[in-house]
Amino acid sequence: MPSELSAACDGRVGIARARGAVIPKIVLFDEPTAGLDPPTARTICELAMKLRDLEDVSSIFVTHEMNNLDYLTSEYAVVDEAGEVVFEKEGEKLCLINSKVLMIRDGEIISAVRMKTLRTRANPYIQKFLRGH
Repeated sequence: MPSELSAACDGRVGIARARGAVIPKIVLFDEPTAGLDPPTARTICELAMKLRDLEDVSSIFVTHEMNNLDYLTSEYAVVDEAGEVVFEKEGEKLCLINSKVLMIRDGEIISAVRMKTLRTRANPYIQKFLRGH
């Protein structure tokens, strides 16, 4: 029964339901890893990356977890020679130029940049958020 699913399974079912028989153009992930252990949260992020990189699905990923942002903005999914999906670091092969981090505070956009640039912002609120405080 759906009510008996764990949070992790519920997240996976939500992604599968969003994908359905038709591949959507955009998917909204609203805190899909909230309350999950790190390995399961990573699995949810990998599912989002597969949609993005292998199915060409845009996404809006709402999260307060910095690990999610690090995964989503620095890694990408590819299919290797054996037909397996693997995740690679951005490196020199691919620039995730379309992955932007939008930070909103009190209803106002305070930043809309790539993760690398976000880390250099002098804004005290952004720096406090990045440190997890």
